[in-house]
Formats: sequence, C-alpha cells, structure tokens
Amino acid sequence: MNWWRPCLRRAALAAMAVAAVVGAAGCARSIGGTPVAAPGAALLSTRCGEYVAMSKAGRREVVAAIGEDGNRLVAANPDLWVGLTAALCTFTDPETPVLDVVAGGLR
Repeated sequence: MNWWRPCLRRAALAAMAVAAVVGAAGCARSIGGTPVAAPGAALLSTRCGEYVAMSKAGRREVVAAIGEDGNRLVAANPDLWVGLTAALCTFTDPETPVLDVVAGGLR
C-alpha cells in the first residue's frame, strides 16, 4: 500500500540534515585576501583622457578588452580600432568612457 512513505520521509530528513551541516560549516570561516575584479573589467572602464595618455600597447589592451566583451567589429580588427579610438577620444570629453566612444553610446 504506502510502502514508499517511510523511505521518502527518511530521505527528506537526511537531505535536511545534510543541508543544515553544509550551511553551518560553509559560514564557519571567512576567506582571506583582497577581492579582484575579473580580468579586463578595469580596461572596460577606461576614460578617454586615460586612453589618449596610454602607450600603444596599453591602447591595444583596452581595445582588445572591448572586442572580447562582445563587440565583433572591434574583435575583427583591433589594430584599426586603436588608432580610430584615439582620434575619436581627442574630440570628446576626457571623462567619456572609451567603450561609449567605440560602441556609439555617447549622450
């Protein structure tokens, strides 16, 4: 008749016990160290004033990060966009994000 109910009850109790142990043990200690942003996150927040002052290698890293972020046009030819972005950034406000200049998000 209802032979499975005791089995189900035992399984549910075991699952709750495991969850309680894991939950209590998981919060027992903090993890030391300094949080670090994902690679490329800082490059995506670069402003035009910073970009214009960078070396060509630094500019290439910023443009490569924009390409890796999903901009397929930039990813296709980053070397072209290094010079184009530098030219566009000289005409915009130094506080404008480079990502907005490249993606057309100027407001």
